Amino acid sequence: MFTEKQLKYLIAGKVIGNSFPYNTNDHLEIEAHIRRLFYQINRIPNLTCVVEWDHFGSGFASFVELFCFRKEDIIVIKENKEHKTERIEGVVINICRLAPVAILGEDERDKTIHIITNEVVGGSYSMLEHPNQLKTSEKFSPMVRKLKAVLSKYDYTLLEAENINKPLPFQAKIPTIYRKPRDYLIMDAIFYWED
Repeated sequence: MFTEKQLKYLIAGKVIGNSFPYNTNDHLEIEAHIRRLFYQINRIPNLTCVVEWDHFGSGFASFVELFCFRKEDIIVIKENKEHKTERIEGVVINICRLAPVAILGEDERDKTIHIITNEVVGGSYSMLEHPNQLKTSEKFSPMVRKLKAVLSKYDYTLLEAENINKPLPFQAKIPTIYRKPRDYLIMDAIFYWED
């Protein structure tokens, strides 16, 4: 796991890691590495992966979020003449921009689509903001095995909930919307988003 010094570096937005590209401390190279990982995941047969590259449109996110699903995981839950609402069940992967680590969990996302223009006009989803979300059902086991293989190929360590679901062992100010300072977990030092 991470030392106190490493956690403080991550909170400060500094890159750590001994493997390429993290050892270069080059944010553009790290982003390119994550893009290669994303393209490799999209080459898995019968799998679609969408990604949030732009820090959720504001602030800074210490991670890139990928959402992976299969066509059979999409169901229409509501439809009328103008709109339809789809529910998509899948797997979320957060890839850290600051260290060669990732977390993985399950999510269910809704999106409302304007039928004539095919424009997405609404939706809802959750984020991996608590370690108890770092689990997947048996339904996703084949997908998760393939995703873990790609993460391993790109030298990412998949963090387990029990390792990051501990209180942060020192006082800090983390730029996160997930938790209040008195409730910080180790997870918050690695995966944070400032809105």
